[in-house]
Amino acid sequence: MNIRWTVLLSAITLVLLAWYYSLNQDDQQLATLIKKEESPEYIGHKMSTVVYSPTGKKQYLAVSDKVEYYNYDGHTNFERPLVYLFEIENQKTQQKESWKLSADRAILTKDNMLYLKGNVIAETLLPQSKLQRIETEDAKVNLNTQDISSDNTVKINGQNFTSTGLKLTGNLQQQIANLKEQVKTYYEINK
Repeated sequence: MNIRWTVLLSAITLVLLAWYYSLNQDDQQLATLIKKEESPEYIGHKMSTVVYSPTGKKQYLAVSDKVEYYNYDGHTNFERPLVYLFEIENQKTQQKESWKLSADRAILTKDNMLYLKGNVIAETLLPQSKLQRIETEDAKVNLNTQDISSDNTVKINGQNFTSTGLKLTGNLQQQIANLKEQVKTYYEINK
């Protein structure tokens, strides 16, 4: 009878050890199902988003080939974004898109700061605008105020002028652009 109990208890012990061993194994399939904190909350392809101001007016429209939203700090990554800014001060008539921003990549922070990287182009969509086009390698745009800045080489095209220089500051809504260093401007004189 002693041998039977010993064999039975040994079998139960082996089963329990095997079960315990299987519980402690790292399952790679399970690890891929658990979201890491630094991974995106969601990923979207060919997305379009309209953002409204607190007063209910359209603030901007963002279109991108790929969007990744990170919940842990509230930033969003864009690949090949197109961002259309709307007029801020136009209260009486229907809002118009005033600027189109494009780049290779962009990062939007939760405080509405847009960091554009690679082949940045800001083009006005209003034909009467004095400031027509801004080109640089990277730029920072406050989407609430439409302030723009860049520390790189910038090329500005406007009605009858072209300027190049470093360290841009300005405001797209007010059509203001200031270049701080190494400025060269060419004027076209109409007769």
